[in-house]
Amino acid sequence: RTIFAFYSRVKAKEWPKPAIISAAFPPSFEMEEDGQETLLQRQDVRMGWVQAGITVFTFAAPSAVMAVPFAIGNAGFVGGMLLCLIITGASITGAKMLLHLKLLFPQCQTLGDLGLQVLGKPGQIWGNIIQLGNFCLFMPCALRFCGLALKGVGNGIPGFDECVDYYVFVVAFVCLVTTQVRDFRNAQIFTVLSFCCVIGMIVSMSYASFKYDNEHKIPASWFGNPEPETGLRLIRFAGGCTIGAWAFIPAFLTVELSTCMGDPADFNKSLLLAGTLNVLTFCAGCLVVARWGYKVGEVIAATPAVEAWAQGVAINTVFNIFQLGGNFVSYMLDSVPLGRFCQRAWAPDFKDTWSAGDVARYLTYTLPVFLFALSLSVFTPSINTLLDFTTALTTPWVSHVYPSVVYWTLKKRGAGNVPPAALKKSEKWMIGFVFLVGCVCVIACAMKAVGFLVFEELRPRFQVGCEGWMIWQSQSR
Repeated sequence: RTIFAFYSRVKAKEWPKPAIISAAFPPSFEMEEDGQETLLQRQDVRMGWVQAGITVFTFAAPSAVMAVPFAIGNAGFVGGMLLCLIITGASITGAKMLLHLKLLFPQCQTLGDLGLQVLGKPGQIWGNIIQLGNFCLFMPCALRFCGLALKGVGNGIPGFDECVDYYVFVVAFVCLVTTQVRDFRNAQIFTVLSFCCVIGMIVSMSYASFKYDNEHKIPASWFGNPEPETGLRLIRFAGGCTIGAWAFIPAFLTVELSTCMGDPADFNKSLLLAGTLNVLTFCAGCLVVARWGYKVGEVIAATPAVEAWAQGVAINTVFNIFQLGGNFVSYMLDSVPLGRFCQRAWAPDFKDTWSAGDVARYLTYTLPVFLFALSLSVFTPSINTLLDFTTALTTPWVSHVYPSVVYWTLKKRGAGNVPPAALKKSEKWMIGFVFLVGCVCVIACAMKAVGFLVFEELRPRFQVGCEGWMIWQSQSR
């Protein structure tokens, strides 16, 4: 009787559930009278602003940590940090614009929904293409990163040799399982795990830079890089800007995450927290570049002539374990809004329960996207090139261009029950700043993507297949 009375009072919301329990183990289902596990509407299960901030940060951080030293090395100590501060500031401001619209139109659940309210059907299509297109094209990158991380653990798996594709196949099933999370509130404990992995990667990377020397070190510059050829110097600098553009992307999750919060306005605090963590990550990149010079690998573990990243070295194994955990969660977070979009498009009447039937049905909704990501991960000649063009075509557009256009249109024309309003001088400066940063980032990201194909010294090695079933490979390094 005591247990039943306790349960009844909790269910009736007479006793609030402890916050720590709700955060770590979101109560995502309850038992109905017929015994079926039914997904709650979760109106009483809300994400706090700290957790939302960690989610924003860890959305891209596991991949960004590996590339931050490259950004600092090619943009310079001061130049790289200035780029980080400017882009981070513009990204936070762009996300705040989207949050303002979300508060005006609380029924909106995606970026495309906001576009529909303000710009009509073209705005919805534009928003869905740049946001969901990014998710679709980044998922194969996350799969590949997971495969590379698994390959770097210990001495690798016997018999796999240097074939990353085999490692991708091994991690693929786990990545597919992560797509079944369905809601960011169900991913909270995993984002905390990812945050710990990011910290572990930063510590491992910093430790390696102080323990191991780079015999071919070329000191980095304060501004730009010491590359003697002008064209290469410019493309490398654009590469630093590209890393800054995709390392911190809160606008991709603003609408979805604020929907999960008890008070969506608290998302402003989440943005400041995530932005601060991003800047601190770039500071850690400065330490690595100060030790190893500007010519570090685009992925830090690919830095040539540094023994720390040799197969079997302990610090390399530790780094890759953390990298594997973080990128698993990145794949998960990427799949949540994309999987939900597919479900709403193909099965709008889906009951959303945890019954065996609904679990199987939701798996079928997410399976086509997973197979698309797996195919691209295996058959794309260079995953870095795919990431470069994905960034140029989507990231600054979602982070800066789209928010400024939608916010400006709302103020000038109004939308729904929101009348037009005169723009304050501060708002004009805000819109201009975010839009300008977005345009510059689009140009810089495009320059990097194309430049790394034009210059042979920067061009990656293209390969489809592995030894024994090689489909095609380039003669480049």
